[in-house]
Amino acid sequence: MNMALSRDDEKPWKTDLARKSAARREQVLHEIEETVRKAGSFEDALRQAAELMKKRFARFSAVTVYVADGEDLVVHTSLDRPAGPERVWSGGGPLADAAHGHTTTVVSDLATSPQWGAVGLAKGSAAVAPIRTEAGLWATLEIWSDFRDAFTPHDVKLLDRVTAALAKKTPAT
Repeated sequence: MNMALSRDDEKPWKTDLARKSAARREQVLHEIEETVRKAGSFEDALRQAAELMKKRFARFSAVTVYVADGEDLVVHTSLDRPAGPERVWSGGGPLADAAHGHTTTVVSDLATSPQWGAVGLAKGSAAVAPIRTEAGLWATLEIWSDFRDAFTPHDVKLLDRVTAALAKKTPAT
């Protein structure tokens, strides 16, 4: 018999904690989806989603939303973000590279990626999720934590679902 397996079986609180954590993430996700759906505009939906995530997840030290403006990404909403540029070129750099992806990008330890210092993030970890509509890239959601390895696969799934909800709220609606 595997001793590790039997030890985990003796700790039902682990299973219970994981179940409660998953239920809480799901509850917050539904709250964000409903808020996005009810928002009067795409810009309001972006701001309200950022505010809810910052409020509901203590590990999220900062939440920033960038919107596409020509060839730049410009800060739309910033909640507790370390000092950094208000405008970054969308053609290069770590934020732009992550924004051009199609799924959430996670950087587990910003200290090992010095290029992030150019956008104001030198320590901790970050998750960057592009918000794409039928018209293309409209915004980027950046979550920063001052802890290394702060983002789990569950967080990535949550951010992917949040960005999907936001993508349905196109700037024209």
